[in-house]
Amino acid sequence: MFRTNCSFASLFLNFKSILKTKENLIEKLGVHIENKEQLAPLAARILATLVLTGKKGATFDSLVFELNASKSTISTHLTTLQAANRITYHTKCGDRKKYFTLVPDALINSMNEMIKNWENERQLHLEIVEYKKQYNENIPKDSDEEVFDLEFHRDYLQFLSLASASMKKLQQKLSEKHLND
Repeated sequence: MFRTNCSFASLFLNFKSILKTKENLIEKLGVHIENKEQLAPLAARILATLVLTGKKGATFDSLVFELNASKSTISTHLTTLQAANRITYHTKCGDRKKYFTLVPDALINSMNEMIKNWENERQLHLEIVEYKKQYNENIPKDSDEEVFDLEFHRDYLQFLSLASASMKKLQQKLSEKHLND
């Protein structure tokens, strides 16, 4: 009997630790999403909660409880996130609750935006490199003018190319997986 109680106590402590870790991660991820995507703090924490909940989804009541927010505030942010096509919901047969999840393509769309930004940045750096090359070529040999060092730009352009290629590869894998689900 004592062994069973110890096992139950151990399971309880492990579960409590996991919940605390989840709570801390929701806060940390929420702050990251809030800053990265310029979202309201609670909207970002709803997204963070849904990231950690996965495909099973989170109910309205569980979001109210987990995020310790009012029903009206949760409702407002759920409506806003749905209108922005960031979240969706599903229902279960015989259950009147809505189970909120991230829109399946949200990560792929975010990757598209990241790749687009990197490509714009790459193009800008190519123009900067071209300007600096022309400038360097037109400095008189006996001038005190400083020549631009282009090594950083070459390295950064290479990084952007590799990062974009890696992101496209990951995006392709996610797209294929999404089609097979």
